[in-house]
Amino acid sequence: MEEMSSDLIPRMWGKPPAGRRGPKPALSVAQIVEAAYVIADEQGLAAVSMARVAEAAGCSPMALYRHVKNKDELLILLADRLCADLPAPSRDLGWREGLAAWMRAQVDLAVSKPWFLDLPLAATLPGPNRLAWIDLGFYYLREVALPADEKLAILGIISQYGVGEARVEVEAARLAENPYATFEQMLVTYADPERFPHLMASMDTWRPAESGEGSDSDDPSAFGQSLLMAGIAAHIERHVGRSTSK
Repeated sequence: MEEMSSDLIPRMWGKPPAGRRGPKPALSVAQIVEAAYVIADEQGLAAVSMARVAEAAGCSPMALYRHVKNKDELLILLADRLCADLPAPSRDLGWREGLAAWMRAQVDLAVSKPWFLDLPLAATLPGPNRLAWIDLGFYYLREVALPADEKLAILGIISQYGVGEARVEVEAARLAENPYATFEQMLVTYADPERFPHLMASMDTWRPAESGEGSDSDDPSAFGQSLLMAGIAAHIERHVGRSTSK
């Protein structure tokens, strides 16, 4: 990643660089980011270049560079702009339901804007929109007796799981047929029990769900989310138990 300018974070927060005088520029960082956002939405992240953004913003590339040092900075600003589109779940939910909805909102946004999944990890710096979303996560955990660093770690784990889930949904939508739809039947038909003894021994207990019948394990997304939340709940209970035993 290219070197960032020292005033990038202040600009993310709408703070003009210190010492800048004169009339207000005709072009703003917000206009530049919005132009990049439209290009990414219509053509994908690969189409976002400084030259194309300058053209969309109606300015010269030189004018663009006065506000954004390079493409890496632009992607950082773009990632924070994307967070502004996250729909906030109800604040009436408990921590478990609230965090599940908090994660699902991230998955749904990524599925609707697949270019989000192409953003580099380094682009996720703490801008105002991203922090507002993290703050909502802390709201759902406000009555949970965990230290702040563990709450932040939990939100990070949930977000990482959500990104993985979104990637699966996006890739599956691009395929004409789900390659995992007949996974179990394929194993039963073709896999050699002598070569895969432990896997095939487990498959002896597999029973396809009847039409209209289902369980959490038949929906990988719901099953994974349930396991994740159960693990967080168990961690909270252990922490509370350690605190009360002191």
